[in-house]
Amino acid sequence: MADQALSSAIPETSNTTTTNGHGEERTESVSEQVPELPAYLHAALKQLAPKEGFTEGNFTIEFDFGSSKGDGFVGQMFKATISEGDRREVYLCKIPPLDDARREQFSSMAAFAREVLVYDRFLPTIYEYQRAKGILGRDDGFFHTPRCYLAHCDETAQESVIIMEDLRLREFQLWNKHNIIDYAHGTLFMTHLGRLHAISLAMKRDQPERFAPFKLPNPFDPMLKADGPFRNMILSQLQMVIDALREQDTIERAKMEQLKEDVFDELARCGKAELAEPYAVVGHGDCWTNNMMFRYEEGIPKEIVLFDWQVMRYVTPVQDLMYFIFCCTDGEFRRKYYHEMIDIYYDSLSTMLTKLQHDASELFPRAVLDEQLLVFGRYGILMGMFLVPMMCTRNDELPDIEALAQKMTETQQLDESFFKTTESNQEAYATRIRSVVQDSIRYGYL
Repeated sequence: MADQALSSAIPETSNTTTTNGHGEERTESVSEQVPELPAYLHAALKQLAPKEGFTEGNFTIEFDFGSSKGDGFVGQMFKATISEGDRREVYLCKIPPLDDARREQFSSMAAFAREVLVYDRFLPTIYEYQRAKGILGRDDGFFHTPRCYLAHCDETAQESVIIMEDLRLREFQLWNKHNIIDYAHGTLFMTHLGRLHAISLAMKRDQPERFAPFKLPNPFDPMLKADGPFRNMILSQLQMVIDALREQDTIERAKMEQLKEDVFDELARCGKAELAEPYAVVGHGDCWTNNMMFRYEEGIPKEIVLFDWQVMRYVTPVQDLMYFIFCCTDGEFRRKYYHEMIDIYYDSLSTMLTKLQHDASELFPRAVLDEQLLVFGRYGILMGMFLVPMMCTRNDELPDIEALAQKMTETQQLDESFFKTTESNQEAYATRIRSVVQDSIRYGYL
């Protein structure tokens, strides 16, 4: 069952910064303080307000927290309320980390530049492309992203802001990341992922020049540099997987020891679009449950919205599939539904290609999908070693990202795991990650 609501993650009391239309500010101190927010965020909201029908000089802007610890690494979220008289409108504002070290070490500005491209150009382009093909509604196509009011990035000035709707106001809810996804939610995700990938396959055939700007490289390649600060951390995360295996798991241990020898090459290989051509697509790149919300009718998920597009890249479609299946489900779910989930995805992709006036047997035959699953399927364990421990960790036990970033600044290395097992999560983590290894072997991916 989904979380009660994302709003439950927001503190009930906070420091409120108020800006009137003339730019004057006052701060009301209460128990949990909102940090001082950058001037460019205030400026962006003052620019947006008149476009939203507020009267210049007569509105106020108040800020509150927009997410909880662990909901984002390369950005921070704040809730802005613009008020004039009896009218109040709520917006979510995503900005780079306020901490200088965290912003630099986690390449936040590059990630924001990528996400701004998504909201400013990619999504409007694929929406227009679908409508030109006669696909007009959410029931038939992929229009499942938040409404974006403003997206701006200036990497040189270290300024970026994305202002979007608060989906909670339309009764969307965030799935509890500690829970295994269920069949209904998995089906909804696979259906819309198939539609999203189909648009890439069709559009690059119909309009290759228009599609070309969105063929972005793997954003994680810099992490794999021989002298990069993340290499020791990657090895540490992988060693956690090996340490979670039991003494009798001899095959699993041997496979993971071999992967340890090749892990950097494998991470790079799975991100090479040229190895997937001519079937590479624009993928979301971060398909876990914290980056999607659901709207329910009588307890049944009826609508999904995908957000957090900061690692969107041009790559094999298998990446998004493996990321979701191996990080958001467990061994029991995969035993029951693994092949069905792949079928749902492909059937949706095929149906969408037909609506876009193409033939799936030409643009992406099922046999090719099966082949690419074997070629790139180990991406599931490569991402699982990062995501599974986080999904098993309570929010109050998540690492201090600012402290890690500062350490990287001082030492140019990160010699530890992002997410360590604790007494409270060790058993849950070990069970989950062992099944990821076992299933990767079972399906021929490892």
